[in-house]
Amino acid sequence: MIAVAAAGCGGSDEESKTISAYPSPGTPSASPVTRIALVGMDSEDPAQVTVTGSKSGDHEGQLKPLGPSTEGVTFTPDKPFKAQETVTVSIDGDVDIAGVDPGGEYRFKTASFRTDAALPPKVLPPESRIIKHETFHSRPDLEPPVVDIKKPAASGSGDGLMFMSPKVDGPMIFDDDGALVYYKPSTEAADFRTQTYNGQPVLTWWEGPFNAGGYTEGTNIIANDKYEEISRVLAGNGYQADLHEFKLTDHGSAYLTAYKTVLVDLTPWGGPKRGAVLDSIAQEVDIASGKVVWEWHSLGNVGLGETEIPFPTSPTEAFDYFHINSINEDKDGNIIISGRNTFSVLKVDKSTGKTIWKLGGKKSDFEMGKGTNFSYQHDALRQDDGTLTVFDNASTYGQEPTYPTSRGLVLDLDEENMTAELALKPFISPQKLLAPSQGNLQKLPNGNYLVGWGAQPWFTEYTPEGKVLYNGTYYARNSSYRVYRDPWTGIPSDDPAIATEDGGDNKVRVWMSWNGSTETASWRILAGPDEDNLKPVTTVDKDGFETGKTIRSHARFFAVEALDANGKSLGQSQPVSIGQQAGPEGTT
Repeated sequence: MIAVAAAGCGGSDEESKTISAYPSPGTPSASPVTRIALVGMDSEDPAQVTVTGSKSGDHEGQLKPLGPSTEGVTFTPDKPFKAQETVTVSIDGDVDIAGVDPGGEYRFKTASFRTDAALPPKVLPPESRIIKHETFHSRPDLEPPVVDIKKPAASGSGDGLMFMSPKVDGPMIFDDDGALVYYKPSTEAADFRTQTYNGQPVLTWWEGPFNAGGYTEGTNIIANDKYEEISRVLAGNGYQADLHEFKLTDHGSAYLTAYKTVLVDLTPWGGPKRGAVLDSIAQEVDIASGKVVWEWHSLGNVGLGETEIPFPTSPTEAFDYFHINSINEDKDGNIIISGRNTFSVLKVDKSTGKTIWKLGGKKSDFEMGKGTNFSYQHDALRQDDGTLTVFDNASTYGQEPTYPTSRGLVLDLDEENMTAELALKPFISPQKLLAPSQGNLQKLPNGNYLVGWGAQPWFTEYTPEGKVLYNGTYYARNSSYRVYRDPWTGIPSDDPAIATEDGGDNKVRVWMSWNGSTETASWRILAGPDEDNLKPVTTVDKDGFETGKTIRSHARFFAVEALDANGKSLGQSQPVSIGQQAGPEGTT
């Protein structure tokens, strides 16, 4: 029995208050180290809560506020729950729990995690990737993959810069010409993009080691416009953050994904009795407090029989039957979730965790119109106009494709008559690409659509009518999970970089760059007899990431100054002598 606080949430003369509880009522696979989130409960005057495990008994604990993003409290038990037990949560006072009969009580079950299971290796096609990297005199530590623009951006293409993160190569920003703007080297990252946090533009990405199984365990990063890390967002309740989604809300929280292998009896489907099944987990985490304010599990909400992939025969082969790969908040506050391996997109009631509808797959609630069926899909997003965009991979490794090419789909959903139709003609790559994994479809503010082709290292921008406005590829060691186009202003916190070389006959070659600066329009070269007496020599327009200029000078020391479009100084490099280079790592 726990007595955490005096009873609250309204007296007996008041109407009962309905709150939401997570893990949701009926969850069959909660973590044994889970906290219990009670969203909507008065954090200043919470009710008394009793938590009892069928194996572990009564649990003492504490109720504390969830955090700035969500009204409610979280119960932290004094000890973990036992695996495979039923947990009963009872709340005194006039409180009802969404998704259960009135009365202030609900139950969930804990899972038995499998640590000895692994996904089977993917059957990969022969390696044919072209790998090319750039080098720079002023930043020899940066070797980003070469971006090759096959069709230059045409009139009417979207505004902003391009964002991608080719796995082990690291996050990068480039312009319409393919010229590098920013690169973070030696960072295993995914889903690099701009978002908004506390009303300010930020960069976000997932960071951590990749594996060959299609899911990962790492950390979500938020950085400011100076490229400085300002927050790390972790999964809660004993899980590790997976790369497939990290989406910020406008009230200080973030949606993220996680995977965990649990013990499940697979004999009804011809599998082992002690089978290993990957539970796909969606969480919303309060960024400031790190507490989970919402949690959803595929197990208990999506049947194992809905999968489109074969059941395993080995007890140690992790069965990734659902494979969550996107989370999107719908306009009514409920949640859109994509399950790659069930060929379905779900709408989930956020307050209860119950499924409102399923689109596609074996148990679709929609009548699927011609050309609307998708498979192995990614990035299901509800748009402001009510359409749903989906990247239809139409293929996976070792299987026959369901369409000749991957496609970007824009779907009209009639939720009254439960029909799905194509809103636009599908977007197909000029190269007729078939992507067996990854990918995204971004609707741009001007109405265009950008497709990142996932496992195929390409990106393409289309008009709504399907005209190609922009198309390019990149020569990285790995593909980028998603590709985005977004406005961005970067103001690096470090100094510009410089390198010099003796050109003979009193000539000096100067190279200059500033990793991440979007406002530099030109460079002023300074020279002088010593580090403290440098004067302007010439000004040169910025030319791509690194600008080079040969000058005639008898000076011993040189520096460069970045100027904006109005000639205002933005920053100055460290001074160097001839043959030296100076950047964030110092002078060499």
